[in-house]
Amino acid sequence: MKKRLLYPLVAGILAVGLLAAAACGGGEEEEHESHLEPRVETLEQNLAALQAEVTSLSAKAGKISAPAGEARFYVTAYEAKGSTTVQDLAPPSGADLDVIEASDGYGFKGPGEWDASNPDKWGVESYQWWPGSMVALQGDTVTLTVFIINGNKHSTWVEAPDGTEIVQEIEMNRGREYELSFVASQQGIYRLVCNEHEPTMTAYILVLPRA
Repeated sequence: MKKRLLYPLVAGILAVGLLAAAACGGGEEEEHESHLEPRVETLEQNLAALQAEVTSLSAKAGKISAPAGEARFYVTAYEAKGSTTVQDLAPPSGADLDVIEASDGYGFKGPGEWDASNPDKWGVESYQWWPGSMVALQGDTVTLTVFIINGNKHSTWVEAPDGTEIVQEIEMNRGREYELSFVASQQGIYRLVCNEHEPTMTAYILVLPRA
């Protein structure tokens, strides 16, 4: 496999992993624990499979030869929203509503709550980082310039592939810019995580081996 094919192939694999991860809910309340456990387990399995695939691809394609430098990314915190009316679609209920309530990253406002002037309107929302996936090389200094559009508070940290907190948790607020920096000494997947809105507000930095 030629080295120039590595990035699009890895990007495709990462996209599949992120789509699977986005389908998983999370939460901390006891009444949802049984609902959350299989979703958390699935997320962990997806990440483990992705990590194994990256290692396999690296072995086949060889390490990338490039001088160490700075990998800078501009990241935005935003909230995606969507709404409709009860005439067009019934609001979520039962198991669908359980999924929304179990995840810190999802939100639901029912008829009369979403828009006080329109009692038939209801909507849902989800917090995310954009972009949700980035690629750097081992040894790079990774700098994340983060701007907060939605959400008054985001307790954010960066987790290394071995699970260590490589950037300590800081509070980020709406309308402010923040800069997070670390040396990508490990090969694998680093995670940018918002504590208030896990698991949807998680971005992935894939670090590939350097020759």
